[in-house]
Amino acid sequence: MNGPPKNLVARRDHLLALPPRERVTAIEASGEPRELVRALPAQDFFLTLAETGTDDALVLLEHASVPQLQFLLDLGAWDRDAFDPTRFARWISAIATASPDRVALWLLEGDEAAVVLALARVYHVFKLDESSDPAYWPPDRPLATLDGTYFLEARDEVPEEAAGALWDALARLRSTHSQGYEALLEQVMWAVPAEREEEAYERRAARLAEKGFPPFDEAIEAWAAGREADPAVRREASERALAAAAARRTDAVPASVDTGRHLPAPVADAGRALGQAVAGLDADHQRRVLADLLRVGNRFAVSSLGDLGDLETHREGLRIALSHANLGLHELGGARAAALGPALLATVPVPDLVRAGTGAVMQRAERARRIAAGWLARVGGGKQRLDPESEEMLAALLSPRPAFGPPGIEVRPFRHPEDLAAADEALDAIEALGEFVEKRMGVGADGRWPELDPLPAARGGPLDLDWPSVALTTVARVALGEAARPRPLGPEEARRALDLLLEGEDPRRPAPRLFEIAGELGLSAAADHLGRRLAGELSELPRGDAPDPRFVRSLLLRWDD
Repeated sequence: MNGPPKNLVARRDHLLALPPRERVTAIEASGEPRELVRALPAQDFFLTLAETGTDDALVLLEHASVPQLQFLLDLGAWDRDAFDPTRFARWISAIATASPDRVALWLLEGDEAAVVLALARVYHVFKLDESSDPAYWPPDRPLATLDGTYFLEARDEVPEEAAGALWDALARLRSTHSQGYEALLEQVMWAVPAEREEEAYERRAARLAEKGFPPFDEAIEAWAAGREADPAVRREASERALAAAAARRTDAVPASVDTGRHLPAPVADAGRALGQAVAGLDADHQRRVLADLLRVGNRFAVSSLGDLGDLETHREGLRIALSHANLGLHELGGARAAALGPALLATVPVPDLVRAGTGAVMQRAERARRIAAGWLARVGGGKQRLDPESEEMLAALLSPRPAFGPPGIEVRPFRHPEDLAAADEALDAIEALGEFVEKRMGVGADGRWPELDPLPAARGGPLDLDWPSVALTTVARVALGEAARPRPLGPEEARRALDLLLEGEDPRRPAPRLFEIAGELGLSAAADHLGRRLAGELSELPRGDAPDPRFVRSLLLRWDD
């Protein structure tokens, strides 16, 4: 490192501000890698390995402390509440590649329940001497032994790299701590794996909780629709936060976001408000805020039930925390979020900030659930007849961990006020369609109405008739001066209706008449959605051309008689 501070804590902070590969390079070049590696917090130790790749970060494993190695295995060797020999093999073989002595030291000083469980899941242990129970004598087939007393046989389907790493470590342990070696194999021989697994899991859960990874039942509360799902509660919190932020002096020298702490997901990607707010903090505040964001991200990571040994699980948890923090700044700061961002971050605890953002998301999720349990459940084919744009947004909101589902784009966390506005618009449109379908058209549990017989052209069945096309066909009938019913249009009727409902050329766009009729039918809240649907499909159809029923989905058509 170029002129790093001599104080170990300051040097650690300097390392944490570096990207992972540069961090590893700095440790290797430091001349004292052991002290620097062991100064890394447990999660940063793991993230450095995961982001750099174990093959390029062996120096970390070579000099790691036993608690750091135990944390690594606590994250990576389990599938939820079950020990996974395959996942264990990945990490124990990496540790053995860096330093076989590290594995031996873990066997000797690591968590006893975890060590015994790992050995018992990888090996059958037998013992042959005058004092041993014949039930534990080795079978009459060739078995490996290090001492002629204890015989080991790898269990079926256990990865060879796990068995090899542990065998080499046991050999080292026998040569340096023979009593520890014998005591360990005695425990493995007598162990009941299911009982040991339960004990190891409980101890693992306690260790992870100390490191910021709470049990699932606690972590999932991050998604609870608490008081913050009420807009009035968020408004009250906003008033308090703005008063505290306005009163705070911000004469500290801002630090670049790059000097605070490297995170596995960029702060700036979550939103401009958060990125600018973090960059406006002094270095000490910035480090604390980023550490708090990482801890909140851990809760979201645990709640996902993903593999905690997988970097992407940590990244996704952090993305949610960052995204909801950005929303929280807007919820609490309103129009002054950008100007007061640093002061808000300095006065509002990060968990409270994230909860404000999560509350805004859960407000929409609760509304989506009410709609799904309402008309969409009462009317036959309710959900199935939503158009893809509405269905994708609704499905993302109805997921156990609600997210933003814009049409044609991968589902992601809510980040911006515009995301919330888009969700509101989609839910408004679905509710308006429900009022129209249920109350105006009288569609019930069978999902049928008179105009279904015969089926419109190029439609495979009743479920092939989505609600926006039903509504737009009704709008078209009204535009033609007819009754407000979704009677399929002939091509010529459709051409005349489109001339009334779309205006302009190349591309054509929704005309005022479309919005007027939508309002008359109680569809004002869905008018923008319906207009986009119609114009998006038919904007390039030249005036005077009739739409082809084979290629049109926004209107119900019939074949020309």
